[in-house]
Amino acid sequence: MRKVTYYEHHTGKLEKPLTFAVISDLHNEPYEDLFPLIEGADALLVPGDICDRYRQQFDRGLAFLTDAAQKLPTFFSLGNHETKQQRYRTLRRELDKTGAEILVNRFVKFGEVTIGGWYDPKVVKETDMLNRFVRQDGAKVLLCHKPEMYIKHMRGRDIDLVVAGHAHGGQIRLGNQGIYSPGQGLFPRYTHGVVDGKMIISAGAGNPARMPRWNNPCEVLLIHMD
Repeated sequence: MRKVTYYEHHTGKLEKPLTFAVISDLHNEPYEDLFPLIEGADALLVPGDICDRYRQQFDRGLAFLTDAAQKLPTFFSLGNHETKQQRYRTLRRELDKTGAEILVNRFVKFGEVTIGGWYDPKVVKETDMLNRFVRQDGAKVLLCHKPEMYIKHMRGRDIDLVVAGHAHGGQIRLGNQGIYSPGQGLFPRYTHGVVDGKMIISAGAGNPARMPRWNNPCEVLLIHMD
């Protein structure tokens, strides 16, 4: 069962408020039940991991982006399950056919907002665009799959909202504490919710790991931004 988590995010930069849906970490799982949960959103942000690197599959992930892009403006950035696909070049070509805006270290305008997607340029061999991105006028929204990368590269920079995933909410949660996250290890700090009043981390819409989730339901986000 997937739930919806709601956030209010104030920038003071928008004449017309926007509602962003966020679906992260789908991991090639069924997705048809997600669309009723995001009805009324102005755009969909997908900060990575539509694929499943353990099974080397991405067919449903691509179908999800294709169907999403027919329903509302959809913006996608890479996660580690994309970059670790053996057929990565094929995947990149197929992503461009989905109709979604594919943001691999690039940004585009969406009304009053500039939306960008960032992944470690050493991994994807794409130019780092952060310096150009932060110089854009108006509100800026960045998709960054790994929350620990925000801490290393984006903290303190002129970005209004960063959306992340990857940590799966810590997989098992005891109160507000996740137990484990890839990239952060045991008792990670950045797994879910709001960090610095600027980064919002999704616990993810799927679960590719053999370890079950506990006290940590799969989720989609609706972020009302003004």
